[in-house]
Amino acid sequence: MVDTFDGTVVSDLSEGSLGDAPKSMNGDILAIISTLPASAEFELPSWLVDRAKDPDFPTPTVFDVNYKPYTTKLLRQAEQANCHVVRGSEMLWEQGVGQFQLWTGRSAPYKVMKTAVLDNCQ
Repeated sequence: MVDTFDGTVVSDLSEGSLGDAPKSMNGDILAIISTLPASAEFELPSWLVDRAKDPDFPTPTVFDVNYKPYTTKLLRQAEQANCHVVRGSEMLWEQGVGQFQLWTGRSAPYKVMKTAVLDNCQ
C-alpha cells in the first residue's frame, strides 16, 4: 500500500518522529490509518490535531478499522478536528459488497448489506 500510494509507514507519532517523511510528501499528511483495538483508546497527539486544523495543510482522512464500537475516541477526536473519517463499519460493508460481487458475479444488495452492518455495529 505504501508503494502504491507513495506513502510512509511510521510506528511512532511523537512530535518530530516522522523525520524527513513530511518533506518527501511536501509536508502533507493525507491519511492516518489505525488498526489498534478500540480498547487501546488511541488518540492522535496534539501536534497532529493542531496540524489537521491548520488551513495551510490539507485535511487528513482518518481510517479506523474498528467496527465496534461505531465511534471510537480516535474518530471523535478526528471529527472534532474536522478531519474526514472512514469508520471500520464502512470498510466492512464495502468489503462485503466487493466480495459478494466477485464471488457471485451479481450486483450486491448494497442497502441491505449496509443496514445489516450498521444495525450490528452501533
